[in-house]
Amino acid sequence: MRNIFTLILIILTVALAVSYSVNFYTGKKPTELPVEISGTTQSPAPAYQMPDTDVNLLPEEPDMPNTDVYTRVNDLEKSISTKLSIIARSSNNKEVIARIDQLSKQLENDVTLVLAAVNKKEQWYRNEFYQVLAGLLAVFVLFTTIMIMGYVSLKKFIAQSLLLRGIKPTAVSSDDSENPILSAVGAVAAKLAVKIGDNRYLFDADKAVRLTTVQKNTLSEITDELLFLDKAGSKLSPEELYLLGVERLNEKNYTEANALFEHIKKDDPEFAAAWYMTGYIAYLNKKYDIAAENLAKACVIEPENDTFQSTYGSTCLRLKRYSEAAAALEKAATIKPDDAAVWNNLAHAYIVSGETEKAAEAFRKAADLKPDFHEALHNLGLALGRLNRQEEALAAFEKAIAAKPDKHESMYNAACLYAILGKREGALKNLKKAIELSPEYAKKARTDKDFESFTNDAEFKAIVG
Repeated sequence: MRNIFTLILIILTVALAVSYSVNFYTGKKPTELPVEISGTTQSPAPAYQMPDTDVNLLPEEPDMPNTDVYTRVNDLEKSISTKLSIIARSSNNKEVIARIDQLSKQLENDVTLVLAAVNKKEQWYRNEFYQVLAGLLAVFVLFTTIMIMGYVSLKKFIAQSLLLRGIKPTAVSSDDSENPILSAVGAVAAKLAVKIGDNRYLFDADKAVRLTTVQKNTLSEITDELLFLDKAGSKLSPEELYLLGVERLNEKNYTEANALFEHIKKDDPEFAAAWYMTGYIAYLNKKYDIAAENLAKACVIEPENDTFQSTYGSTCLRLKRYSEAAAALEKAATIKPDDAAVWNNLAHAYIVSGETEKAAEAFRKAADLKPDFHEALHNLGLALGRLNRQEEALAAFEKAIAAKPDKHESMYNAACLYAILGKREGALKNLKKAIELSPEYAKKARTDKDFESFTNDAEFKAIVG
């Protein structure tokens, strides 16, 4: 507050100084300089008096108006020209002498006026120069004052910020309550702690990577306050840095997000979510070896986290480490048995390992949990087909088609099963739809052993061409 009053006082002082300088210079009158002729100061000489009273002298010239110097000079030139022309027309010598004498006197008076006008103009320019100079000086003083005050304020803020280092903002002592900076930091920290407590879902790895627009806005508010605390000198905790990383992750700024999570891992090696997030980012970037290494560490720290186990299992599938994938996914299914995606991925691990029976059961479990899960239904049909359980496989493909009517793969497989089971109408109906969606099935059907019984069927030939 004292700084503000000081600044106002300085501005008023500068304004008064400028005002005084302007009034001082503009209030002066032009110096009345005497007429100098031939380097000496002379007084106007008396006019020559002619003895003859009948001589018509030149008319007296009125004082020149207070006009511009250039106008005065032009008027003087015209006046001299007029008078000289009058003298030239006179034939009386005495009259000529008298007129010349009168012209000389008037010329001296006019020159005096012109010189006075020149002096006044010069003084006006001088006044303008001093006014501009005074204004520039005032601006310089004001700018310098503001810069000095800003420097002092910044220095004070930095000093107070350094004092805050290592002090937990939420615990502001009564002695510091009068300090506005500490009070502001403490108030923000207290509100922030409540807000983080109300949004603990942000620490759920599965939800944190799939935030809604409203949740992103909430996270943005939290991170704005975290950045305020960081600038105020408060050291952010691993959880707070984690929230900053989650925001960058949802903005698809993977480089900054990964840097934040790596920093957390160094400060707190047991922060499982940081290991998971670095693994998740590596997985998104198809760096599966790095992803598996970080995800495995997260699973060791928190073995009962189904998201960690499931993502690690999916990564192992990418790396063709099927036994590790199956172990991790089985663990995830045990922890969260109602997750259809986990059962579907586990079924994939089984089927690539040659455990078709287990795969079929896992696909069925996924389909039971999510009846419109087309991928699980389609894969269930394939697994049951390998086990020669055609009726069950056909039922699975029909459900897959119902869940996603434009999936030609399911239609073609259903057509093959209908043909194997000797159900001509169903076979031709599904085959026709599959070819309409993807014409390459026509060529495939002509050589497919499943349609051997349709070799001489006219309608079949018309469909496949």
